[in-house]
This record gives sequence, structure tokens and C-alpha cells, in this order.
Amino acid sequence: MSSTATTFPSCISGTTISALEAPSQAMCPGNVCTLATSCVAAIAAAAVLFVLPKFGINLLGGGDDEGPQLEEPLPKKGVEAYTVGEDTVPSLDTILEEGEGELIALRSPGKPSGDESSDVNSRYTYIYELNGCAAIMDRYLDILMGSEQGFVITDDTYLVQEERPELQDAEGVLVLVRASAEEGHLFQLAIGWSQASANLAVRVSAPEGKISYPEKEPSASSVTEPSSVSMQMEQIRSMSPAHLGLSGDSMDDYTIFPIDGFVKVDGLDCRRFNVYSKHDPGSIAATYFFSVDQQHIYMLNPTDNSVSTIK
Repeated sequence: MSSTATTFPSCISGTTISALEAPSQAMCPGNVCTLATSCVAAIAAAAVLFVLPKFGINLLGGGDDEGPQLEEPLPKKGVEAYTVGEDTVPSLDTILEEGEGELIALRSPGKPSGDESSDVNSRYTYIYELNGCAAIMDRYLDILMGSEQGFVITDDTYLVQEERPELQDAEGVLVLVRASAEEGHLFQLAIGWSQASANLAVRVSAPEGKISYPEKEPSASSVTEPSSVSMQMEQIRSMSPAHLGLSGDSMDDYTIFPIDGFVKVDGLDCRRFNVYSKHDPGSIAATYFFSVDQQHIYMLNPTDNSVSTIK
């Protein structure tokens, strides 16, 4: 995606600006905001909207599953924490140094006056104007992913990403989650930014969901090397004939022939061994399947081709 700077038309009182009309209406339903506030929100919206849909994230809301959101007046000292229900986390404002940027717009759920229902399903959007988003976000990730806060980076299905990404100023999207105080929910920060207009948006919510982890592939040290044919033959020779369901006192009375290839028995890779009596070399005394980890031996019943466990 090109990082060429995006030019936005000026917001002049009394002038209709078609380029900003749709986003400003989305940010301020019912025209409850002043024109100046609408313009700030609309410009920030336009800045991040072209980055976030690539990841399937709509930071700015407006979906059918949520109510309208209202533009809020900005706190004079910034926002100390992001809070949804009983979940809270230090805000980006707390790490911003002088000259790095500031909060320029804040959206909250448009609850009717007197509505005391739980706000676990509420969503809040904070929009910043920043200089150098990557460096700032790296510092913020150190806090979020530290032991005290316990957030993890996931994809949009809440599958944990094992490697911390290398952030770029041009654009970026991150989803961070941890278990919510509300059972069955996650405390989520969805963050997106664009260098084209130096804007970054943080969407704070507590959606239903569960964190999942990638399946671990066995490490090289944990993988057992398959035993060789000679090792398996030696183990069979060391066993008593009675243990193998054969007659006699010693396996010296028998000749063991390995068959090329592997056979699956109980999900295990096994080699096939035909055993002949030296006293009757023309007929097979028994057939065994020996797992390559040398932990299991199965005996073939030639009548119905079933197997029984010897070891």
C-alpha cells in the first residue's frame, strides 16, 4: 500500500464538505457534535479506515450489532486508563512524551440517560495524532505484554501469535487480548495506524471469545529416532519363545526375516518380521509387527488377519 500523504479538505464553518460527510455522520450520529469536532473525527476516521479493513477490523464502529456512538469532550489531562466493565488497562496517553502526540477524538457508547445496564458489551474508540507510531507502540507493547497486564497478540480469531511483530511507521494493525473479568469474554485492544496522516486509533471492547494457542510441533530433541532393523531383530532374538507364543527354549531355534516397508498398527509405524523354525524352514512359525520405537510388538493371526498384543 502506498504511503503517499493523504490530503484532506479544510473544515470551514458553514461549508458542506462532501468528502467528509459520510465519516462525519458515522462519527456523530444525529449531528450532536459541533462541526469542528465532527471534522476532527472524520479526518481521523478517513486516516485509519483504509488500513484496518485488510485485517477485518472496524475500529470506528457503525456495524449492525452495536448502537450509535457519541463524540465525547476530551479530558484536559488525557485519559489515564481504558475501561470496559470491570476491565481496565493503562492508556496510551500514560506513555506519551512531550511532542510525541495527543488524543484528538474520543467516542463512547451512546447510552440513554439513566441506562444502568452492564457495559461489558460497550466499545470505546480513542483516536490519536502521533509522531512515529512504531516506536511509541513498541513501548506500549512492553507494558501491555508485561507480566502485570498480561496481554497477548492474536489474530482476529484470538489465535495467539508467537512472534512479536516488527512494527513499521507506514501502517500497522494489532489485536491484543487477555481474559476479561466477565466470564466468557476477552478484554481486547484493537489498534491501527497510518503514517499518511499520523493518526492511530485504539478500539477497546470486551467481546465474547476464548484465547487459543498454536499446536506445538515436536522439537528435534523430543522426536524419537526410529530403531534400525538390526536393533529390532536383536531384541526379538533376546526374548524367550514362550513370550512370543512359540515353542522351544531359545530363539536360536528360529530364523527371523524382516519385510521391507512399514505397516500401521494402532496408529504406530511397525516393521513386519516373519519367523521360521529351523526344524521346519518351509513354513512360517509366526509373523510379528514391531513398532519402530521398540515399545510394542503385535502377533498376526493368519486365520482372520487380526493382531494381538505381545508387548
